[in-house]
Amino acid sequence: MNILSKYILVTILLMSCNSIKNKSNSTELTKSDIEMQELIRVLKEDLKYHEKINPKISNQEINKLENDMNIKLPDSYKLFLKEFGNGAESLYHIDQPINGINLEFGTIHWFGKFRKNLSEEIETDGFIIYKKDSLLCLMTENSNGGAWVWLTSQPNENGEWPLAYYNIGEGKLYYKINSFKEWIRIATKCKCEVIRELDMEDKLALG
Repeated sequence: MNILSKYILVTILLMSCNSIKNKSNSTELTKSDIEMQELIRVLKEDLKYHEKINPKISNQEINKLENDMNIKLPDSYKLFLKEFGNGAESLYHIDQPINGINLEFGTIHWFGKFRKNLSEEIETDGFIIYKKDSLLCLMTENSNGGAWVWLTSQPNENGEWPLAYYNIGEGKLYYKINSFKEWIRIATKCKCEVIRELDMEDKLALG
């Protein structure tokens, strides 16, 4: 075998190895995101139930916000921003807004900066107490004065943050959910406000 033939053979082998490696990484990503992709597909099928969805955004825009806020957003939420929209006025209900990033209104932000009178520690309905500075808004406020917030001090093994609903009447967190993906799953299934679906016994007196 001459030098040229050896060079061609080595090149083919390297390309083959890279192809296998990329395929492996792609499969890994698919396994991680496939459920969220399916939920986004359902959201898109239900477009008539949503209001004012903002245009989708890029990885670069998300990276800038993460750097500016010194946080790493959950992958499920980033997929939502990139493949569905940069927030929405409502999903399935007028009182269910979703914050995006870099918007004049409805931008994700630390809950304590929005509600200046919060106690340093926020009580919960049966789970651990959280520092106000660890709560990040998924929504700023709905018509009941409440809001879903991320519990950023308690990430799970996949880097996803749990969510809980802040009830303004009692100043407490209720109905802890494992992740944004789980929150979207509930929304796409009930096609209504997530908090009303969970508060079937009217514990929060939402009206």
